[in-house]
Amino acid sequence: MVGFGGIPTRNDDDENNEMDAHRWRGRKGVRGPSWLKMPLLTIGLLGTQIVWSTEMGYASPYLLSLGLSKSWMSMVFVAGPLSGLFVQPLIGVLADNSTSRWGRRRPYMFYGSILCSFSLLLLGFTKEIVSWFISPDSPANATITIWLAVISIYCIDFSINAVQAVDRALLVDTLPTAQQERGQAWAGRMLSVGSVLGFWVGQLPLPIHFPFFGKTQLQ
Repeated sequence: MVGFGGIPTRNDDDENNEMDAHRWRGRKGVRGPSWLKMPLLTIGLLGTQIVWSTEMGYASPYLLSLGLSKSWMSMVFVAGPLSGLFVQPLIGVLADNSTSRWGRRRPYMFYGSILCSFSLLLLGFTKEIVSWFISPDSPANATITIWLAVISIYCIDFSINAVQAVDRALLVDTLPTAQQERGQAWAGRMLSVGSVLGFWVGQLPLPIHFPFFGKTQLQ
């Protein structure tokens, strides 16, 4: 019958198990005391949510101050839905098929975090970076500054979704079935705390408290 694959036999199972044994290496688990297992597995979601809240709080007024029209703002912030639609499934497939010696999830989490941090710094210092190469008095300076800021926002959203995808997959990989609900509850808890922290920090006069980091709130 078309589409019928047959009933797997013991030999088929043994062959599949042997292939998996060659493909997957290492042992799943979380180092440290048991009470730290859930926080350690979901701490990445806390960090990405703080970054996302910071972006939501500052990106709009920052882009408007650069001269971007309000009609183009929606095209900029479509980056979030687009990254959720394409990046998370793509990263999930790539991570599932990864045979890296560092694990399936860790490389994507590491490089995604590096890209997110770099993009956030790039967004905060867009004017200064562009002014290194183009005179502030040049008409091209404002245009390139806007484009660089928009690219930074897209990179932030794409990297956040990449890290969140592998972090949630790590929960499924690591936790037994009986602890899956608890793990997802911790994930939701970290996302909520990250949102509160991100927006709360935004109301503080950061340039006064941390002048050595930059001259503006976003920096």
